[in-house]
Amino acid sequence: MEKYHVAIVGGGMVGASLACLLAEKGMTVALIDAAKPFQSWPDDSYDSRVSALSLASVNMLKELDVWSDITQLGEQTIEKMFVWDHFGSAELAIDSADAGHVDMGSVVENRVIVFALWKKLQSLDNCTLYHSTKLESFSESEEGVVLQLSQQQCVDARLLVGADGANSQVREFSQIDDYGWQYQQTALVATVKADKSHQKTAWQRFLPEGPLALLPLRDGLISIVWSLNPATAEAYLNLSEAEFCEALFIASEQQLGRFKLIGQRAKFPLKMKFSIVYTKPRMALVGDAIHAIHPLAGQGVNLGFQDAMSLASIVLTAFSQGRDIGSSQVLKRYERQRKADNLLMMGIMDALKRLFGSDKLLTQVIRSTGMKLINQSAQLKNQLCKYAMGLKS
Repeated sequence: MEKYHVAIVGGGMVGASLACLLAEKGMTVALIDAAKPFQSWPDDSYDSRVSALSLASVNMLKELDVWSDITQLGEQTIEKMFVWDHFGSAELAIDSADAGHVDMGSVVENRVIVFALWKKLQSLDNCTLYHSTKLESFSESEEGVVLQLSQQQCVDARLLVGADGANSQVREFSQIDDYGWQYQQTALVATVKADKSHQKTAWQRFLPEGPLALLPLRDGLISIVWSLNPATAEAYLNLSEAEFCEALFIASEQQLGRFKLIGQRAKFPLKMKFSIVYTKPRMALVGDAIHAIHPLAGQGVNLGFQDAMSLASIVLTAFSQGRDIGSSQVLKRYERQRKADNLLMMGIMDALKRLFGSDKLLTQVIRSTGMKLINQSAQLKNQLCKYAMGLKS
């Protein structure tokens, strides 16, 4: 049986970043994932799933020394945000330069982030990668936790971390309840080419069915995340490319001209989901295993990276002091540190979704007035910009 300090189930962006944070500081880590990350892909292909990384997340990836690989494979910095509403003339324009920064983050394809992190992990002797491997069960003891894996493999660790997404097996096996609700919305995602330059700007228009986000992507392309009623999303998936691009042209109010579809369209349901309990003895949850939020501000993966950084810091401190890294005393520090921030962000995203998803006249007037007031205040805009960057002040 292989023995490790930490076993992480889930090798996506959050799980892999946590493995890097721990392994490069000398801890032995097992990273277990049911799939096998992409090792290569055609030069002319694009991942429809992208992440808008905050400046704090970018800085973490730079500290892990994986950012050079990400830039080589393709990323696009965000220097500005432009938000406008279908009701009235309210708009909000934010420039990172006004807040004293060159940019506020970057848009990167998910596969690129995972590739760079796994490449880093492969160079670390104290990290073992188990791909195409599923968690079958686990059992805890005072000394550690034993994981039964597929292919008759067995792993022993002092601490088990569930980074295995919204349908987390680690959470389920630990009998931790999750709560939430469906938004009765579907996110339609696609990659497009526009007539006009994206100007390194994240564009977002609030529409009656939900927000339309147009994120700047590498090679001058744009990644769209369009929140729609399920029936509308299904209908838009079945439109011809020309009909779909015409609908997008109208919905974006011609801000970027006409569009050409690159690759396939995809969809996924939107929901709010969260767990009250983050840890149990010898077990901790991170990322989507404990929170799933509306993508209207692109904060999901950034929350996950914050979870990873917080847990890594607390575990490494305990490790350096010779303390038991799987003890309740150590893990509860992580839970207390992250729960307040996560619940605040989830509350803000839910409130924004409801505020901008309402077509009641009074609500429309309130949000239109609010956007105008913020747009007229340099101080408020700069603070909002720093918040989007993941910076405390």
